[in-house]
Formats: sequence, structure tokens, C-alpha cells
Amino acid sequence: MPRPPMAVPTRRNLVMLGGLTGLGVLTGCSTQKSSSEPSEEPNESLSKKPVLYLYPTKTTELSVSLDYDGTLTYTYPTPQTQADGAVTWHMTASPDGDLTDVAGRHYPSLFWEGEGPIGGTQNDGFVVEADTATGFLEEKLSILGLSEHETAEFITFWGPRIAERGRALVTFATDEYVRKAVYRFTDVSSGADAIPDTFIRVYVIIGDVPQEAVPEQNLVPAPARTGFTAVEWGGTER
Repeated sequence: MPRPPMAVPTRRNLVMLGGLTGLGVLTGCSTQKSSSEPSEEPNESLSKKPVLYLYPTKTTELSVSLDYDGTLTYTYPTPQTQADGAVTWHMTASPDGDLTDVAGRHYPSLFWEGEGPIGGTQNDGFVVEADTATGFLEEKLSILGLSEHETAEFITFWGPRIAERGRALVTFATDEYVRKAVYRFTDVSSGADAIPDTFIRVYVIIGDVPQEAVPEQNLVPAPARTGFTAVEWGGTER
């Protein structure tokens, strides 16, 4: 039976969840593309490959709405509604993470890219050498709560982008990002909000290493996954 069209949500009724970060101390050195100060917040930046995984406790028909403070440049799979920075997918989500659209096609995650004022400075972070990028990401993403499967997909996308710089300043700026990209989940059968019990979001900024010392970022470990779990990762380059 065809599903009725869903109204595009407003920012006022969306649910936002995210994590926290802290500070430590680290010394950085110059590179060929060095600057005297940590990267400042750009006016516009491209959010690259945010992907969203959904793990309900039972197979559930969900409406997944994104309200993004910017312009969406690509989405996949094709959403049911899209206008400006708002988009809605209708998917059947299984506990193993499989997502099925109304045509019966299967997907591992929901994908989008967009341009907008993401924000977040690199006043702290980690100086990462090209040959240590993989081990660094495996260690940090485990702390931040990604599974081995999610970590592998993150690394195959972001690992080469870190390595190609030779040395990079890597900052996890999830706190700033979650205020710009807000999700709402609705149980289609009941029309009730389906708020995740656990929502893990990882957003990385990759930039050049400044000449001056940079504080090392203190990452707060992610909570244990319980109940309906949503996981997202994405990032941007400077």
C-alpha cells in the first residue's frame, strides 16, 4: 500500500543529538602548506560523505528527515521529498543495518553531501603522519564508537585524504557539526517520533599542520550502544 507523502519538517520540531570533546597538549611542526595560526572557520565548506547507519531493535518502517543549514549537493538513495536544505527518506530499517526503499532496493546507509557554514576551528587536534593514518584512525574511531565495519568505510574514504598531505592536522568537530545537520526519525506505522536510544556522530576536519604548537584533542569515549542506535560519520577538508 503506498505511503502517504510526509511534510517537510521544520528546524523547530527536529531532534538533535551529539557528543562532547575536550583538550590536552600536542606539539606540531610546519609543512609545505603551513600557516602561523590554526585554521580559522571558513565562510562555506563542503560536508563530504556524511553517511547514516540505522540499527533499530526490530524491523521498522522509518521516515528519516534531515534539516541542513546549507545547500544539499547530492543525496543517495533518492529521497521522497527534498527542498532547499531539507530532505526526507522513507526506509524499512532492519536490526542488522540493512535499509530497504519502497522499490525493494537495499542500502547499507543513507548518504548526502552539502555546502554550508559548518563551523568549527582547528584550535586543537592531532598531527598525523601519512604512514600512521590508518592506525591513528582505527584507534580514535574505536574511542568514538564506530564499529569495525563503519571504521573500515570511514578509513577507505578519509585515510587517503589524510595520507596525501604527508602530514595533516586532524580534528574531530562533532559538537559544531550537529547544530548544522539535524535529524528527525518517525515511525511510519504510528506517526510517533522514533528517537534513537544511542546516536553516535563523528565529524572530522582535515587541515594543514600549523607552525605553532597545537593542543591535543581529548576525545570523550562514546556510550555503549543500547536500543535503537543511529550512527553517522562525515567531514570536511581545509
